[in-house]
Amino acid sequence: MDSGISTHTNFNSFYRDHFIPEHTHPGNIALHVFGTLAGLALIAASFTIIPSWWALLFPVVHVGPGLIGHRLFDRNEAVGDMRVLRRDFPLWWFVLANHRMTVRITVRLFDKNHPR
Repeated sequence: MDSGISTHTNFNSFYRDHFIPEHTHPGNIALHVFGTLAGLALIAASFTIIPSWWALLFPVVHVGPGLIGHRLFDRNEAVGDMRVLRRDFPLWWFVLANHRMTVRITVRLFDKNHPR
């Protein structure tokens, strides 16, 4: 039985060869970073200052902006708009790649030595 998940790569090559090329438009990248940071902030807030049931909104807050970014800026007809249903790579690789991209962009924004 074929699960549809690629076994021909590792996470680093997935990130470099598949994830980054699908995230080229600045608007899409900005929405991904916003969604990742907003999702993490929601989780932190739900453990501290807001009712904990708000954590149930994490998937929508975390993934929603990225899906909108792909719909508006980085369309890929081969993949489709519902990227959360992709099965060509492990789902957690997409989550981890979003966080890796967010860290990379955030560090670049606050690094005084990074050329703009």
